Amino acid sequence: MDIPLPRRPGAAPGIFLMVLVQLSAAPPPVGAQEAFAGWRFMDDAFADLWFHGLSMVGYFGFGPMPLYDPGYANRMRRERAAAGAGPTTLEQGAPRFLTAFHRDEAFEVFHFVPLYFRGAGRSEALEALRAVARAGNGVPPLRGRGRVGATAVAAVLTRPDQRRVLGEFLAALEHEWRAVVQPRRMRDAQRREHLIRALQSRWDEAYARPLEPYLSRESLTAGTVIVVPGLGREGRFLQGDPQRSGWSVVAAGIHGEGEEAVEGTLSSVVRELCFPVVRRAMAAFEPRLPDRATAARVSDLAATRCGELLIEDAAPELAAAYRDRFGIPPGGSTGTFLSTSRLSAAVAALERPLDSAIQRELNRSPDGRRDSPLRFGRQGRKE
Repeated sequence: MDIPLPRRPGAAPGIFLMVLVQLSAAPPPVGAQEAFAGWRFMDDAFADLWFHGLSMVGYFGFGPMPLYDPGYANRMRRERAAAGAGPTTLEQGAPRFLTAFHRDEAFEVFHFVPLYFRGAGRSEALEALRAVARAGNGVPPLRGRGRVGATAVAAVLTRPDQRRVLGEFLAALEHEWRAVVQPRRMRDAQRREHLIRALQSRWDEAYARPLEPYLSRESLTAGTVIVVPGLGREGRFLQGDPQRSGWSVVAAGIHGEGEEAVEGTLSSVVRELCFPVVRRAMAAFEPRLPDRATAARVSDLAATRCGELLIEDAAPELAAAYRDRFGIPPGGSTGTFLSTSRLSAAVAALERPLDSAIQRELNRSPDGRRDSPLRFGRQGRKE
């Protein structure tokens, strides 16, 4: 899932784009001059807690794929009930939070909050967000890694009523951490550590080199992948300043066990890294789409198609796992990625020209032949 560009009464059309500009202009937080070597996979307690909260509330979005694992909340409730515990503060307040989130498009920023706080610890991120909630308006004076995330959220949630909802959600998350998330993380610590190692090893061995020409062209040679159990097949992507290596962030969900979980998560990473191409390919078609929801659906479906094409070119031996992750027929999605998605006939008719635009952005000719300068070899070499 890419950064949304909401259009709502009283808000600038490009408010999320404005956030990205502000983030690019901000200097790196103190102590944040890490040396990046490719894409690094990591666990993040704050991202785990935050996305857990949105999953429990049921804030699923309107795209073709759920933003959160549909079975996650039920598993958490069953575990709590089995332990003899009553509903948490978050569960009790879920209907009220969901109503508030749906009423105001500004809360779509919540789907991306942990990406803005990449590298900040859970306590620092929560304290920075509490400072935004207490401030009522403007950006509170902060230092350290939490400042960048607080600036992003404050730029979108500008009104006192929005910040009141933020404060109430944060209070519910504090209780949720103690009652549910922290105990679960303690139980799963060894499994989580093993998974992160397996993802990193598999990415380095099978994905990084074949994808290098594409990632280099898109200034995405380095970054952070946050692995989160509560996310659905729809991940999150935040592209950083190309001049600051490593500041792009992907969040990806984990489903299943063993090899299936590893390959599925890495397939989601590939899809998220396609969004720069999708943005460019979609530019000519967005004026022909009737509303934001349709534009978001088409963009998400285009990203799935783009990832499939990228994998076919760069590492065809990985294409089967990618298609399995996203429910694509074994023969591929050519000519079907919009027309089988219950969109209107007028929107589905854009499928062929949009597919051609994606292929051009990937330096493919319409018949599927690969053109220079990004002609991928089996080992990722330019040919």
